[in-house]
Order: sequence, then C-alpha cells, then structure tokens
Amino acid sequence: MSAGEVLINRDLENDILYVVRQKVDLTRVMNYHVTADIILRRDPQTNTIVGLTIDDFSKVLPHLSGLDEYHLMEKFDAILEFLNAPDLASSIA
Repeated sequence: MSAGEVLINRDLENDILYVVRQKVDLTRVMNYHVTADIILRRDPQTNTIVGLTIDDFSKVLPHLSGLDEYHLMEKFDAILEFLNAPDLASSIA
C-alpha cells in the first residue's frame, strides 16, 4: 500500500482524525471501539482494517498532531499495515 491510498480528514474544531483507505464502502464496515477515543473500521469481506477514527487526536497522539496531511497519510498507512499483520488482524476479527 502507498500513502496515496489513505484518505485523511481532520476535524480541527472537534479534534477528530478520520483515516480510511480509498474506495472503501463505509456503509459496510464493522466498527470496533478500542478505547473511548479510538474506533477501528474493519471490512467484513476482506477481514482487514480499512480505517480508524481518533477523538481527541491531539491528546491521544500529541507527537503526530502537528504533522501535515501528507505525513499523516504516511504514518497511518504504516499503522494500518501493522494492524493488518496476520497475528494481530485475526485477534480483531
């Protein structure tokens, strides 16, 4: 995957970060609340993590909150790849 396949939407007013792979049908994903501030989005057809939402982004990940959109895409592309590692992904499914 490349960072170009990740879409970032940042709601600065409410401090929410939305991350999703391009071409994902959000009406079909399953949502998993990891914490009160983090929701993972899993595609039930492919069993892969395709996105996440982070409330209070600047508090949850303060070291990333100052990054521009491109660098956030790079970071979260890597995070989604990590979450889809075979051992970890099967524990989320």
